[in-house]
Amino acid sequence: MSKTITINADKFEKAIELDELINAQDKEVEIKGAAISDALCSYSYELLKGPTKGDTLGHKGAHIIHDDLQDKFNNLSVFFAHLDDAYTGNTNSTTLEELEKEVETEKYYVTGFKISGVEENKSVMLSGWKEVTEGIIKFDSPRIKFSSAYIYLHQFKVRIYEAVFEVEEYRNGKSAPQDDPNQVHMDFAGEDAAFENAKVK
Repeated sequence: MSKTITINADKFEKAIELDELINAQDKEVEIKGAAISDALCSYSYELLKGPTKGDTLGHKGAHIIHDDLQDKFNNLSVFFAHLDDAYTGNTNSTTLEELEKEVETEKYYVTGFKISGVEENKSVMLSGWKEVTEGIIKFDSPRIKFSSAYIYLHQFKVRIYEAVFEVEEYRNGKSAPQDDPNQVHMDFAGEDAAFENAKVK
């Protein structure tokens, strides 16, 4: 019997695709956490195959992250703020899109996440900081279980999967675009000389 999705179909299908991507059976590693610092990404992953299956390894990236990875981390800030009770004037009927437009959201920055557990017991903790009058406060969020009744759980899972996917892409070599070594660069002196030579005498 076929099922027809008429409400938030695009988001639902995207979540399914991401879930299948993250939990693909032929994957050799599973990202368990990541953190961004000074435009570099450090991450940990569990080996899913081989004689050392189950071991968790850490890696410190040496390449500047791509904007896509930073964007996915930024998309988690609204949850970080919500879990810190930043939106005191809102109710459970407030949409995530409305919260993202609140000024409070701009004060929160997610710099990392950690995933623990398996299957329905899997949970995620966000790390980062928030701006306060005298500076910033660094802290970790409560762990959110994927089986919990968290009001924004669906969107949270989708965005975590999107962040994980970008970390996997980073691990596979995706980073900020580099200058083309074959591109011709001209300094100001060279430009002046070219300008002089191009003058009509």
